[in-house]
Amino acid sequence: MKKIFVYGIILSMLVVFALFGFGCSSGKEPNTSNIDWGNRDQRAEQFVMALVNGDYSIAAVGFDADMTRALGAPGLKKAWEDTVKQAGAFVSIVKTQTELNDEYDIYIVISRHENTGISSRIVFSGDDLIAGLFFSFTDILSDWDMTPIKKDSYTEIPIIISEGGDYPLKGIITMPDNTTDKIPAVVLVHGSGPSDMNGVPRALLPDYPNAHFKDIAEYLSSNGIAVLRYDKRGFSIEHATKFIQQFGGSATVWEETIEDAILATNILKNDERIDENRVFILGHSLGGMLAPRIHAMGGNYAGLILFAGSPRSLLEIIYDQQYYYYMETLEGEELEEIIMLYSDGTTKTQLEDQTALIMNMPDDEAKATDGGGVSFYYYKDLLLNPATEFIKDINKPFLVMHADNDWQVFTDRDFAMYMSKDLLGDRSNATFKLYEGLNHIFMPSTATRSIDILDEYKIKANVDEQVLKDIADWIKSN
Repeated sequence: MKKIFVYGIILSMLVVFALFGFGCSSGKEPNTSNIDWGNRDQRAEQFVMALVNGDYSIAAVGFDADMTRALGAPGLKKAWEDTVKQAGAFVSIVKTQTELNDEYDIYIVISRHENTGISSRIVFSGDDLIAGLFFSFTDILSDWDMTPIKKDSYTEIPIIISEGGDYPLKGIITMPDNTTDKIPAVVLVHGSGPSDMNGVPRALLPDYPNAHFKDIAEYLSSNGIAVLRYDKRGFSIEHATKFIQQFGGSATVWEETIEDAILATNILKNDERIDENRVFILGHSLGGMLAPRIHAMGGNYAGLILFAGSPRSLLEIIYDQQYYYYMETLEGEELEEIIMLYSDGTTKTQLEDQTALIMNMPDDEAKATDGGGVSFYYYKDLLLNPATEFIKDINKPFLVMHADNDWQVFTDRDFAMYMSKDLLGDRSNATFKLYEGLNHIFMPSTATRSIDILDEYKIKANVDEQVLKDIADWIKSN
């Protein structure tokens, strides 16, 4: 079986979630005694509460004939459970809205859940039957408590980035207490994939116990440095869906990451408590790759912290990640074949050919070509704007940090390339830190295979204290 170089085994940006399907009935007999059929507002909310309680047969009693055939209780169960799987456990009903017309009345029930909100659009026909039903995700910023929270040595100040814009994002500034002079600050920029302000990937919720951005923010702010962290644009399922609808294959890292990072930076620079000339960026993983570009496109930082970043092409990194995946998961003839393909240069040629293909592809065609979760245009934009070119033009201080048991980026390739004379190796204002026994999020690691890393991430840990101290000391010295 011939193996073909496939992009996207590790990379994940945004996902469209299916809301409807078919499953098994709950098996409960309908009990409609508590439903006020004459009050549609209440009935719409009771319909949603029936879903929350798993009473799908009760909820489906009001379907018209078409809805019963198309969905029924089994399909309703599958649709709701698939939606809640992403939104999280139910918290409360927020409000009910109405859209009334001559033929159909639509009642929209907004419910709050652990991860996001659900908008349930219930379409009633003139004879009071449910003729349509649509679930979608909605960000409920109204539940974002803007009250500052006092901690031991700093205060958490909730904010909204891009308030009033298309993609408002929840964020927190941790502001040190008892400061008299203006203080330095750092903005934290995520790696690839949807994750929250603490650095927690949405794909690993709700059981993921680690929060590397939260660890960094709390330590730095306990040591006199303000930190701004925020939800990545794709973390909100509503934003992710809207993002795909708005940009589709034309999306690049500008829309995904850079624009919001600059907006967050400007919030810090406009805060009178912060020294606008001492605002830094800490970019993790893909955020580290992009940090020099963010600086050049408007961030204008006092210094850059490349936290498990890479100066290489994203396609090259995925190539390496895929190599380890194959080595660890294949066996027998399949393993022998893949070893041969890598050793004789076949896969390297595939990478080079694919890179050339993307670079030479017309933009319209690249936007329409799927590259494994993102379009070829996304990769083309990165290839046309390599981190190396931005780094060469930046004379600000750099702190390059890497862990020796990182299976997403690699010591002998990514960290070594930063240290080369062609990039930062000869610069007096570049500092390099390599940490033994830590993984991609700078927590203790004993994994000996890349496929074991996800299990290791699920073990409760914290960012290594020496790493945190080194960040704080470097910022203070610059």
